[in-house]
Amino acid sequence: MEAIKFEEYLEVCYEDIKPYLLKELHDLRNRLIALPENSGDEKVMMLFEEVVKKINEIDQNKSIESRIDTEEREGLCDVLYALGNIVGLDAQTEYIDNWRTW
Repeated sequence: MEAIKFEEYLEVCYEDIKPYLLKELHDLRNRLIALPENSGDEKVMMLFEEVVKKINEIDQNKSIESRIDTEEREGLCDVLYALGNIVGLDAQTEYIDNWRTW
């Protein structure tokens, strides 16, 4: 999980929104790593839901000029599903789409 380089997933990203997105991805990774071994899927899903909702807020933040467009959206989904795969979530369920507005 620590080997995932978030910057590679957001290679094409507006510079003003990128730091906010990277912060949320790093926070999610740290929270996933800190979870006890016996944490169930429900707890893991809750962490993903929280980060996706935070990313929704970033996208709507009027103090940031840029928004999440196609390139950012694809990169975010790819990296979130990559993290989810590592912790045993099934990307085929498209769980990220349950919460995202971008």
